[in-house]
Amino acid sequence: MKGYKRTDRLAELIREEVAELIVSGSVKGLEVGFVTITKVRVSADLSYADVYFSVLDGRWEDTKRQLEEHRGTIQNFMGRDLRLKKLPRLRFFEDKSLEYVERIEELLERIRDEGEDS
Repeated sequence: MKGYKRTDRLAELIREEVAELIVSGSVKGLEVGFVTITKVRVSADLSYADVYFSVLDGRWEDTKRQLEEHRGTIQNFMGRDLRLKKLPRLRFFEDKSLEYVERIEELLERIRDEGEDS
């Protein structure tokens, strides 16, 4: 059985670390609502880690702005905790896939309802 690639293992570590930093309140001044770090993708050369997040309160722009403003602090904590030779630069992206899933389910429900009415 083939194991995970190093980038996959690192992506999972970064996902857990960023999520913990946000939840714990370790990053002073970072005031976001209920944020979930949904996934992280690390580039093959370990230069970048694309961090995808989801929010429940609809404050996408504000959350992204705050995460970008506190990127340096988050990376400093990660560097201390993960002890990597090369720490990827974090980039934050909205993960709106849950909204798409909900919209598709809503449309399918409407189609089912219309089918029952005929």
